[in-house]
Amino acid sequence: MKWLYVGIISLFLIVVQTVLLPGLSSSFYSFDLTIILIVYISLHFSHYLVVAVIAGIGGIMDSLSGAPFFLYTFSYIWMFLLIRAARRLVFQTSVPFVMTVSLLSVTIEQGIFLFSLFARQDFPVGGGMSVSLMMQQMAWGGVMIPVGVGMISAGNRYWQDMIRRVVEIREKRRN
Repeated sequence: MKWLYVGIISLFLIVVQTVLLPGLSSSFYSFDLTIILIVYISLHFSHYLVVAVIAGIGGIMDSLSGAPFFLYTFSYIWMFLLIRAARRLVFQTSVPFVMTVSLLSVTIEQGIFLFSLFARQDFPVGGGMSVSLMMQQMAWGGVMIPVGVGMISAGNRYWQDMIRRVVEIREKRRN
């Protein structure tokens, strides 16, 4: 049931990211919303199936976005690996750790995006590449990703309680 919850949240974040946000004028300043789910999965799940789930989410984002293919998949897998490595060293539920991991995750994605632009020699000439925009996205990610991870965690607890109640009601009806 945890994976069903992750799938629903993933679908919600992908739809918001690809359908609803592009219509807003300020969406250019937002970071990738699915990073919230990647950080949550990396912090709360320890099974190796997680890599396949993250690669699937990245594949969906790669196919829906206009970015070079494997950009999201590659950045999500790197985020997962670095969060897993850092999780072994630091108390994983502390707010400063989640904020640091959030900033690192947005930085990884921005760095891979820049690398893909330079590798394809498709970077804008004449100051078209805005470093301040990247900094704004990193700042928004550093603030909003921990909030989003907390909301997903609270939603997961509510989801598990709801499932437990449904199972209890079914058991009472059987008896």
